[in-house]
Formats: sequence, structure tokens, C-alpha cells
Amino acid sequence: MSKSRAIFIALGLLAISAVLVRAAEAKFNVKPGLWEITTTGTTTGAPPIPEDMLARMSPEQRARFDAAMKTAMARSNAPHVFKSCVTEKELEKGPDFNDPNQKSCKQTVLKRTSTMMEVHVECTGAQQMSGTFRFQAVSSEAMTGRTDMTITNGGKTMTATHDMQGKWLGADCGSVKPAGGE
Repeated sequence: MSKSRAIFIALGLLAISAVLVRAAEAKFNVKPGLWEITTTGTTTGAPPIPEDMLARMSPEQRARFDAAMKTAMARSNAPHVFKSCVTEKELEKGPDFNDPNQKSCKQTVLKRTSTMMEVHVECTGAQQMSGTFRFQAVSSEAMTGRTDMTITNGGKTMTATHDMQGKWLGADCGSVKPAGGE
């Protein structure tokens, strides 16, 4: 192979790798500011609470706990509408789904383009959690998403699947604070 052809191939590979790196760092193409988010979905399964903890409850405590869990599951399965402040930093870096109180959690960006973001979260330890968050920018003022989560503890598993619709309300978040406290 000639020296000039080798240099041409090397420059081509360098250009391709620069494009791939840039694509991996793509900013999610929606406007920063105040968003209205509507979620719908289902949560099923047994609450991931260890049997020994449940066994320590009195029959009255257990009945109150079971009623509270039934109410919480019904609320989780009902549609929710809330407001969220999305910052420029979140759009550049992507959202952080790691719970700062859970040191055993690891977040991995599976796919990131200007119109699609997919993040996987995996938590190990006594309470195991695994989930995927997918977001799609329909336009700069509309997005959709889906979360699929599984939580396991003490041999019990609970799963949650929720769909999301988001619409941009404006650049000013007003009194709504960003999730990261920025």
C-alpha cells in the first residue's frame, strides 16, 4: 500500500471517529425550560419488602400496610400530570437517574442522538433495580418516553411500565426547580 493511500485511510478513519464521538455527545434536541409531563402506566407485582420485615408487623399494622400499598399501586397506575424544569445542562449531559442515596446504582447511556436518548440503570444490593428510560424528541417542543423498571427484594418482584408525553410550556421555569437543584 502506498504511503499516500495509508495517510488517506488514516485521515478517513480519524474523521469517522470524530463524527461518532460527536454523535455520542449529541444534545437532546428539545427546548430548555418548563415542561408539562403526562404519564400513564402500570405497576404490578408484590412490593419488594422482605418477609421478615412484614412478619414483625402486628395484624393491624399489616392490614394498614396492605391497604396503603393497594392505594399506592392504584395511584401509580393512574395518569399523572406534573411540571418539570429542564436545564441546558441536562440536555447536554443527559438526565441523571442515579439515586445519590443508592451507591450501588450504575447508569449507562445506551443510545444518544439529537432525537433519541436511552439510558439503563442497574442497582445491586439487597434491593435490586433494573430499568430502561427511553425518550424521543418529536419536535423541539414535544417529546415522548417510556420507562420499564423491575425492583426485586426478598424474593418479591414489582414491575412498572410507564409512558410519557411532554410538551414545552416556556423558557421560564418560574417556581419549578430543576431536578438536579441547579
